[in-house]
Order: sequence, then C-alpha cells, then structure tokens
Amino acid sequence: MKLLGYLLTVMLLTYPTLASNLKILSTPDGGTHPEPCALTCSGVASYQTGSWHSYSFGSGKVFKRIDYSECGFVSSPVVTVTLSGNWEGKCPAIFIGRDYVTKSGFYVQARAVDNRIAQDMVDSQCDVYWSAFGYNC
Repeated sequence: MKLLGYLLTVMLLTYPTLASNLKILSTPDGGTHPEPCALTCSGVASYQTGSWHSYSFGSGKVFKRIDYSECGFVSSPVVTVTLSGNWEGKCPAIFIGRDYVTKSGFYVQARAVDNRIAQDMVDSQCDVYWSAFGYNC
C-alpha cells in the first residue's frame, strides 16, 4: 500500500513536467514542430552588461544585441520585449526588426524623437526584459 502511494505521488509530481502546456500557433518562419518541443526561454539583459550602441547614421536610434543561444532553439522563436528603467529615466519605445531575430539571438532597437544615444540608455538604466517562445527539437 505504501509503495502504491509512493508511485502515485511520483506520478502526480512528474506529470506536469511531461505534459507541455505551451502551444505555439505560429512562428516567424511559418514552421511548426511537435508540441513537446515547445519551449519558453526568458531573461533580462541588464544595462550594465553588454552594450547599447548608437547608430552611426540618423539620430535618436540605438540598439543592443540579445544572445539567447543557451535556449537551444532550432529556428527563430517568437520574441517579446519591454524596457524597464529607473524612475527618472526615459527609456524609449522599442521594437524588434523581423529580419534580426535568429535562433541564437536578436537585436532590439530603440528610436526616440529626442536624439537618444547609447549613454542615455545606460544613464536611464534601461534593462531589456525578453521572452522567447520556440522549439528545441
């Protein structure tokens, strides 16, 4: 009886890890993979690590490379991002260029009307919070 109770407990605890609750309806490249291969990977790219870079052309444009190669995606995932900064900072609106999302990382770009430069992103402590939804097999 104890053995049966133990086995049921183990099954109940491990079942959620065996069943995938993530369903990806579409991806940037249009491909799909088996549902058990679906993976969520997320992180924070701190303003203190990596670098914000100013574009050499135009004004008010900066970018940062986000590397998520450790996630093990086999194709370009669906990526969402947001910026978070200090209370007095002015983190601008951001976007991800569709052509700049790969299976190993992406470039996040910020465009501002007030001649934003890379140092402004550091001074405002603009961290990039990201989530990627894709497949690892």
